[in-house]
Amino acid sequence: MQSEIEYPVYPNIKRIVNICKFKYTILEIKLFESIRIAVYLFNENDLLIEARQYLIQGEEYNAWQNDDNYIIKLLKEKIQNN
Repeated sequence: MQSEIEYPVYPNIKRIVNICKFKYTILEIKLFESIRIAVYLFNENDLLIEARQYLIQGEEYNAWQNDDNYIIKLLKEKIQNN
């Protein structure tokens, strides 16, 4: 017996989701090159609604330097723009 079965939803359901907070985990650091971060988005009920990954490299990585608040601000911008 199959425990997971996918079913298409047609017409597709569109909904608006409020993202109230996020958590992040550093997945990989390549010194002087890049950082890969997993970002977990939560709604107003503190339920995980989406997980994303971002690769920060080049100018974004160089702008980080020692300011961890820069990463938080950058992640907020990336969340809002995607």
